[in-house]
Amino acid sequence: MSVSDQGYRALPKHEFVAGRLALDFCNTLSRTPLDFDWDRASNPRDFLSWAQRCGIRLERAPTTRALARLQALREALANVFDAVVDEHKPAAIDLKVLNTELAHARMAERLVPTDHGFVLQDGATDAVDRFRHAIVCEAVEMLTDNTRRIKRCPDHECLWLFYDGSKNLSRRWCAMDDCGTRYKVRRFRGREGTSQAT
Repeated sequence: MSVSDQGYRALPKHEFVAGRLALDFCNTLSRTPLDFDWDRASNPRDFLSWAQRCGIRLERAPTTRALARLQALREALANVFDAVVDEHKPAAIDLKVLNTELAHARMAERLVPTDHGFVLQDGATDAVDRFRHAIVCEAVEMLTDNTRRIKRCPDHECLWLFYDGSKNLSRRWCAMDDCGTRYKVRRFRGREGTSQAT
């Protein structure tokens, strides 16, 4: 089910809470059994809409082929991030997708002179390609840094991935005023029910 199906779904209350674009992109596909078929990037038009809400400058929707490649990357990334959170070894097929896309991203890099030295720029002419390269490079940066900062919301109605940028790794929820509040309400009602039963 896509976000174009407005009769069935509204946009999430907090759509961009992950703290990293690669994680927000993974979260475009619902991660709960209840909503397993809801995808905010299921077709080119939905992806373009998501990208524009995110602030990504895309003049046109990706081709069907380009979107399929993005979705394959998203699936591989989500699987690898889940493996990290669950402290499992990622599947070889998912790592292969990441390594292939990383190689494409690195091949597109160009050394460009500036007034203060040199910078690396993505030389891809297509904006969708540059987006895909940025996603995989950011993911690799997270995976080669402190993987303990990659977390998953413990709310079983959510399970969104997010990046914990706090100094003491204390962030627990994707959004405190959403999933965190829902947890506090459930906990309060549980205590209230226990006190009434005694």
